[in-house]
Amino acid sequence: MDYYFRVDHMETKNDRLLVRSGNDIYVAIPTNERESDIQQLYYMAMYMRAQGDETIATLLPTKTGQFVGTLQGKRVSVWKIEGRMKTQDVAQQLALFHQRGRTYPYDVSTRNRFGQWNELWGQRIDQLEQFWQWQVRSSEKNEMDELFIETFPYYLGLAENAIQYVVDTQLDEVPMRSDMRTICHEQFAPEAWEMGKIPTDWVCDHAGRDIAEWIRTQWLIKQVDETITHFLRTYERVQTLSRFAWRMIYARLLFPLHYFQAIENYYGAEGDIRQGYEQQLRQVFEESDMYEQKLRHFHDMTTVSIPRLGWL
Repeated sequence: MDYYFRVDHMETKNDRLLVRSGNDIYVAIPTNERESDIQQLYYMAMYMRAQGDETIATLLPTKTGQFVGTLQGKRVSVWKIEGRMKTQDVAQQLALFHQRGRTYPYDVSTRNRFGQWNELWGQRIDQLEQFWQWQVRSSEKNEMDELFIETFPYYLGLAENAIQYVVDTQLDEVPMRSDMRTICHEQFAPEAWEMGKIPTDWVCDHAGRDIAEWIRTQWLIKQVDETITHFLRTYERVQTLSRFAWRMIYARLLFPLHYFQAIENYYGAEGDIRQGYEQQLRQVFEESDMYEQKLRHFHDMTTVSIPRLGWL
């Protein structure tokens, strides 16, 4: 084994290996990234801990001092879980996390998503549209293929509206200091910090990314609006959201990421795994009206007035 710790117990949680060694807990994250990419995350973690967040996991080097090693035949980075949050108030913790992350002064090249939503979303749209056209021409279609063919134009329209909303926001609004690049999560969700704050989950982006993805998850699990409003007000007690930020949050919610992911998961899987994703995809289809209603009423939650979409 590439690491010095003794394995007392090991279990798989999602795609991660959870290792208990005495009183210590480690999480091993499978990775395809280069050594230098994980090193970048190591610097980010050390910086955030130096800013006062002791719940950030710390990287465990291999026996030879490398940032990436092998465990159970998998190429992984291993992180030691250092501490639990003293408060369960995720909104307050997220706002503080973003405040600390805004001051990170170093290069984040491989993890940077700041100012790139239009480009990244456009690429994703193009890829799925090509696949949709192929499905339309295909002579063999099952029920799910037909549902995909039927629903894609609607979600394409939503995605294009999201891109236009970002463009308009960047033209119309003046970003505040709180709109600077910060450390965020690839896809923040209520359970994101269950095992501590793990840097492999991080990207650098506008803080609205995390807020929007948290709200999206709440909408999809049918959480009541009061819970979301409380989250937003608690966040704003630490860091006020600018008009620019509110518009970026709304743009991200307009982009139907959950639909894209459900389609990609379904068509990227086979056998029994695909059947599981089929249920997830059907649920997205069935709840499209509910999601559109949430988008229509999002403005009731904002503390400033932002433009509405005429067709919603």
